[in-house]
Order: sequence, then C-alpha cells, then structure tokens
Amino acid sequence: MIKVNEIVEKVSWVATVFLLSSITIFESYTWGKYILILTSMIIFLLDIWGTRGRYYLSLNKYFYFILTLIIYSFMGIIWGINGSDCLTKAYTYLQILICMMILYQHFNHDNGVKQLLSIVKWSSYIISIYSIMYYGLDFIIKMITSGVRLENSYTNINTIGMFAAIGIIIQLDEMKKNHKFYVSTVFCVPAFMMVIATQSRKALLILIIGSVMVLIFRSVKKGRALLNILKIIIIICGIFVVLKYASGLTIFSGINKRMNYIVAMFTGTGEIGQSALTRKKLINLGMEIFRKNPLVGVGMGCPRIIAKQVLNFDAYLHNNFIELLAAGGIIGFALYYIESYIYLFIEFYKLRNYKDENFIICVILSIILLFRDYAMVSMYSKITFVYFLIFFLEIEKTKDRKRSYKEVKKNES
Repeated sequence: MIKVNEIVEKVSWVATVFLLSSITIFESYTWGKYILILTSMIIFLLDIWGTRGRYYLSLNKYFYFILTLIIYSFMGIIWGINGSDCLTKAYTYLQILICMMILYQHFNHDNGVKQLLSIVKWSSYIISIYSIMYYGLDFIIKMITSGVRLENSYTNINTIGMFAAIGIIIQLDEMKKNHKFYVSTVFCVPAFMMVIATQSRKALLILIIGSVMVLIFRSVKKGRALLNILKIIIIICGIFVVLKYASGLTIFSGINKRMNYIVAMFTGTGEIGQSALTRKKLINLGMEIFRKNPLVGVGMGCPRIIAKQVLNFDAYLHNNFIELLAAGGIIGFALYYIESYIYLFIEFYKLRNYKDENFIICVILSIILLFRDYAMVSMYSKITFVYFLIFFLEIEKTKDRKRSYKEVKKNES
C-alpha cells in the first residue's frame, strides 16, 4: 500500500504540473479544455486506485465559493444582455469546480500546500522555458537588449510574465525561509528573462513587491521591534538602490517607458500611450455600465459586448473590480470578494499565531493577486482558482493545527 501511495503521489504531482502548464500553453486552443478535464480525471482515478475504491468529497468553503459563482452566472440569463455569455461563464465555472475539487481532495493533507506551491513554481519554469523555445533564444535576447516588447502569440504575454514572476517569488521564499540555495534556483534565469522580454508592468511590479515582502516578512522576528525596523529600512534602501541602477539599463528601457504611460494616465501630464489610453476608456465604460445597472449588472461575461459596440474593441474591461461591478453589479461584486479575499484575510489574521512554513507566502501571494485585480480581469481565469485552492487549503490546514493545539492544551489541563 505504501508503494502504491508513493506512485500515486509522484504521478499526480507530475500530472498537476502538466495541468497548470497546459492551462497557459494551450489557452488559445479550443481543445485545451479537454486536457484540463483529462488530466483531472487521471488524478481522480489515481486517488481511487490509491484508496482501493474509497473516495470522499469534501464540501468545504472553497466548494461553496465556486458553486455560488456558477449559480449567479447562470441566473444572469434572466437579466443579462446576452444569456449565451452568462451560460458560457456558468459552464466554465462548473468545469473549474470539478477540476479544483479533484485537486483539493488530492492535496488535502498536511504536505498538500507545500506540494501545490512547488507545482506552481515548476509550472512557471516550464512555461518560461517553453516560451524561450517558442520565440527562439536569439530573438528573446534581441528583444530584451533592444527594449522592444514581445507580441502575443500562443497566449497573452502578460500571463507569461506574471506566472514567471510568481515562480521566482516562491523560489525566493524557499531560499529565505530555509537559508539554503537550491539547484532549482538556476531556473529563475529563464523566468526573469521572460519577465523582461514581455515588458509586462504587472509582472515587474509583482516581482518587485513580492520579493520585497518576502525579504521583510521572512526577516522580522517577534519581540524585536528595533531590530525589525532596522532590517526593513536596510531592505527597502537596498531595493531602492538596485532599482535605481537597473532603471538605467537598456533592458529595462521598454518597461520604463510603459511605466511612464501609467504615471501620465493618473497625472494627466506626458504621453499616455495607446495601451494605457485603451485601459482608461474601458474602465470609464465599465463605470458607466455599473451606474446604469448597479444591482446585478449586465450579466457575467457580457461587458465585452458593450465594449465592442461602443469602443469597437471586443475585450474584458482590463480591471477585475470594474469588470465585476459591470457584469455582476453590487451583488456579484460582494459575493465574489467577500467569499474570497475578505474571507481569506480575516482568517489569515485570526490564525496568525498558528502559522506553518507556508503561511507567509500564502499571505504574500494573496495580497499581490488582490492588487493585480486592478490591472487585469482574473475572475474568468482557471489559474486564479488554482491560487485560491492553495489559500483556502492553507486556511483549512491552519484551522486543523489550531484545533489540535487546543486539544493538547485541554488534555494537559
């Protein structure tokens, strides 16, 4: 039985890495969704084999969160401007629910969160290496040195850049918490190359903010206020010096220019750039849709229809908060964020005294992903729910640890 369980764990780990990598690599292919279903079924069958036919489905907070999105998206058929789009989103969330509950069930053990973080990291490395092979190393280097941005191809380049950045952050956290250099760190090189090559502002900000948070959170010690303050000052000053120097390098010239577009959009002075201008128009349109349909919105997935009619640009609204307000109204917005981030942050705070080695990186990633929502629509993305799976699972494992601790204390007294 032990040997069978070991085989199940190893094959399931590889299958999940393949699943996460495939979500991005085959995103533009219509048959990509079948890979998601097929890989999930392989993990499901492996679990049944490992338990000799016994399978128990956990109906937890995470399950009800996605179920709520399915129901609300389906109900949008009643008031949405396009019932077909609402139905499509409901079906997408149903697929996500089936896949994620299989993963939740498989990784619902003491080492599950650590394994999932490792899977995300290795998936980011695979996607980075695949991207370099897809575009060609010479072409990637040419783009980096010339400060020219890669074009979208097999998937959105922002997705590649952000995934690469998160992989680096997880690797940095592993090294910092264990005070150890891992051979796998060398894969941060191709991942960093893709962050630069994509010239993704979101990816660079995720990398910088995430790295700073890891260094600070992993450096501060309880009960050492003055030393902690000194460490934070040193880390921030060090990062500032590095960024100041790096901003003058040619490889960062493209990102610097794109960052200036964002500053110009908020200040009203300087060149805005076509991308930032389009983003501004979409956000303004989203707010206008929300003002006209404040309670339930125009239906999940439907704001893009209005964007095509008004702006001749068939796309989501480039801002998850605005997209959700326009698509789901106040009710949809509250259902999504209360059941996800607000719940998570409240629980993280309540359970802070019972944290394990994965607790800090989960908090850091959840904060980063929440702020990322300002710059992209994430609620339709499968990978978003993989991250949620990790966070919800960490909450459950921490609650179990809290209960065990209290039980021990009770028996001792």
